[in-house]
Amino acid sequence: MKVALQIALAGALLPSLALAQEPGPNLVNNGGFESRSPEVNTWDQLSRASGWSNANGGSVDVFSKLGSKKNVGIPDNELGTSTAQEGENYAGFVAWKDDQRPNFKRLGNGRDEQPYKAAWNQYSEYLQTAISSPLTPGQKYDISFWVKLADKSDRAVNGIGAYCSPSQLSYTHRHHLTEMADVKSDAVLDNKKDWVEVKGTFVADGDEKFLVIGAFGPNMEKKKAVEGADNQRAYYYIDGISLRLRPEDDRDKDGVPDKEDNCPDEAGVKALGGCPDRDGDGVADKMDACPDLAGPVNQQGCPDSDGDGFADNVDKCPKVAGIAEMKGCPGIKEETKKLFEKALTGIQFETGSAVIKKTSFGILDQVVAVMNENPAYNLEIHGHTDSQGDDAKNMKLSDDRAASVRTYLTNKGVAAARLRSEGHGETVPVADNKTAAGRAKNRRVEFKVMFWE
Repeated sequence: MKVALQIALAGALLPSLALAQEPGPNLVNNGGFESRSPEVNTWDQLSRASGWSNANGGSVDVFSKLGSKKNVGIPDNELGTSTAQEGENYAGFVAWKDDQRPNFKRLGNGRDEQPYKAAWNQYSEYLQTAISSPLTPGQKYDISFWVKLADKSDRAVNGIGAYCSPSQLSYTHRHHLTEMADVKSDAVLDNKKDWVEVKGTFVADGDEKFLVIGAFGPNMEKKKAVEGADNQRAYYYIDGISLRLRPEDDRDKDGVPDKEDNCPDEAGVKALGGCPDRDGDGVADKMDACPDLAGPVNQQGCPDSDGDGFADNVDKCPKVAGIAEMKGCPGIKEETKKLFEKALTGIQFETGSAVIKKTSFGILDQVVAVMNENPAYNLEIHGHTDSQGDDAKNMKLSDDRAASVRTYLTNKGVAAARLRSEGHGETVPVADNKTAAGRAKNRRVEFKVMFWE
């Protein structure tokens, strides 16, 4: 069962969805009625247009520049004046004949009734042509054609559309077909000035062989368009008929159909399911922890500048190779750890002062040597006091002592940018301040190796 996906619209075209490919070739041969043999010269000569025939007992017409203005000429003909929508020729058909008969009841009873009443009201013409190539089941196809209401047409209808039939129709009757259109116009088409496009999309069953065009129900809407004498017909010129494979929708125009695109609203690459990859590292941006910096897939698309196996985004020392224990920073040598442990109590100051005792110079010179041997090291210097004395004074004293150590190291050639100092007073004890031994441990200078940029 075919399913119409988009009801055809009349008038200005709707903006189309972006497509993943170009539309397929036209599967309707002679859709503009340019090929005729022999040339048409009067009414009811559809069969002279190559590939076209009537689908019922009606008689569709073909108009030509070589025809007479008294019948099927272009631009002037018996039904009005119109140039072709494309090429030089077009066809024409009666979509509906508003048959009427005298209202004899009115004559007999003298009542104020209409002089005429509806009669058969079923006459309609249909044209058909073979589809040039089999349709693929489940595939979308676009049908499009152009119509114009003839100048001397005094009725207009909706339901002008197309039906894809599994066989050639050869009805002998001249009334409306009961088949349901795959594409049709919901609006009444009453434009006598401009060609109007009827278009739509449907899903093929795969058994379609012929394209049939005309007026389709159910519930056809009719409208009077009388100008001058009333000929009671809805007659339409038709041109530019096409049936094409519809390319898959592609909203972001990246060549990957929406149904296969994991990022249908962002242009991307096919290899990544249609998702973008700004840094070109083969990792889609939505999965890339570093979408603007190229990196390997096993590092979630992030670089590893120092090659230590830790991606820069999680590496505490991205410019220096390190170890897991240090979160990507270099490991601290055992002799350095022992030196800093010794410095905890080995750096001494004059009582109540930030002046370093000369006996501490040896340890500090060893710290200088460590810094010179390890240019990646930065050093934080933390000063601490015990709890005796005024809290504020202790805070300042610890800060001054840490600063004195920093000054000593810079005077020995360590760059100031690699050093930071801070005092904590008595706020971070490591032992009990109630005992002399505990207070001695709390009076200390701590070194912490850091790796900042």
